[in-house]
Amino acid sequence: TPSNKTTTTTTTTGHPHANDALLQGNSTRAILRRITEMFSSPADHVPYLKSDQFAKDLHRLNKKVRAVLEDEPRCVFLQSPAYVFGDIHGNLEDLHFFSDNIWNLGMSLTAGNFVFLGDYVDRGMSCLECVAYLFAMKLSLPHKVFLLRGNHETRDVNGWEEHYGARSFIYQCQERFGQTVGFQLWNEINETFDRMPLAAVIDQDIFCVHGGIPRPISDPNADGGRIRDILNVSKVAGINPPYEHEEDEYQQVASDCIWSDPASEEQERTSVDEETGYGDSLRGGGAICFGHKAVSDFLAQQGFSYIMRAHEAHAEGVAVSKGARVFTVFSTSKDHNQGNNAMAGCILIDFEKMQVINRSPAYRNQYIHRRDSVSLAMLSEQEITERVQLGL
Repeated sequence: TPSNKTTTTTTTTGHPHANDALLQGNSTRAILRRITEMFSSPADHVPYLKSDQFAKDLHRLNKKVRAVLEDEPRCVFLQSPAYVFGDIHGNLEDLHFFSDNIWNLGMSLTAGNFVFLGDYVDRGMSCLECVAYLFAMKLSLPHKVFLLRGNHETRDVNGWEEHYGARSFIYQCQERFGQTVGFQLWNEINETFDRMPLAAVIDQDIFCVHGGIPRPISDPNADGGRIRDILNVSKVAGINPPYEHEEDEYQQVASDCIWSDPASEEQERTSVDEETGYGDSLRGGGAICFGHKAVSDFLAQQGFSYIMRAHEAHAEGVAVSKGARVFTVFSTSKDHNQGNNAMAGCILIDFEKMQVINRSPAYRNQYIHRRDSVSLAMLSEQEITERVQLGL
């Protein structure tokens, strides 16, 4: 009876497990608060960033975000308005520019969705801070914030300390928290990366991916086409290196999504296959490039109009290629040899309109550019060293 249902509900709320859930909720809110406060003013939170508490917060945040990502398909579908961001690469300064100018009231109060195309770590000096903030936003707004996977969200790349040195993700984890805890945290974050979606489709018209379009492994004209192939990639995929359960053909699909590039005009003439539209990438290692024919075939087969991807540095922040059908978005202005006037960019997709938003080289953040002698005179040498190590 209705009265019995009411009584049952009342009794359940007093159960000890309900109190556990309440405590867990309070703990999660505390983690999110600490991380968002850190992001708002990282220079004021240096002790926290070097503390065991930050490591514990990242550990707990990882477990919760991992569960959210496991519920998402390998290709997510969403509606505009949507902001699309390219590579972040541990650049807290440019990420804060977007926060100041796009979601200055907070993501929850900003109309539209947020799509990040991958490469959150390596190269920049604030990889842990960027990952912590983006994971916190994903956990807070799971149906509004979408984190796609890039090639740097693989162990072979973000564990390549010999190449990236102090700018590698694994180095920053271990330098911050010690060899044992740092390695454990690096591995836990990579386990979360393993569950990230590979692509997104906006308004059933715009295909978003980190690298590019995958080669077909089945009939591309069959129902679903290449999107079906992406959806069939394992829910947990190491990619580089793959897990034992990953099938070779789907490992190829995932690898193409995170590694491929548009073919240059010279590659179009000399190395792209005329029948398939694909060729070998200059990156080597089995990566591919895709030419005009591959783009035309993919868009026609899927019924899409545009491809938005990241993966390549551009001084203007956004570049257009393949007959204005492929947009490359790069959201960090540093660490890629693009010069002092390089800009970080993103694209706002608003139904039938697309707007490029760029950071001017003249823009100054509220907390990064305090490098004059007066402000430094207030800090000890140890404090200055700690801020340098954190990329501040």
